[in-house]
Amino acid sequence: MRKGALVPRPTTEVVRLMIHDDGANGVYLFGFDTLQDTAGQWDECYETVEEAEAAAAHQYHVGPGSWQPLPDIAEHCQQDWIAPVRVQGRAEGSPQWGQFERLIAGHWVAFRPE
Repeated sequence: MRKGALVPRPTTEVVRLMIHDDGANGVYLFGFDTLQDTAGQWDECYETVEEAEAAAAHQYHVGPGSWQPLPDIAEHCQQDWIAPVRVQGRAEGSPQWGQFERLIAGHWVAFRPE
């Protein structure tokens, strides 16, 4: 499960948040400094979605009705991107860290995040 929200009155560089319930590894709260789909600037780990939502409400004034569902993550993809983005070679077991590819029209294409 993933969901995202805009920060209603940004007072820091954080303008967007995402929560991802990873199941076995915990619940991640990601912070973004842009509205564009990109990698998170930071993440925090919580035991429950409720704890992550409470942290978002306390730190960024994001209310319960602000969260919007996001698509599930495709296999081997980065959990903080909305679109399917993965590290090149990860699916084959030989990741090339720092090099990415994005799924476009059903094909994986080399991708350089800005």
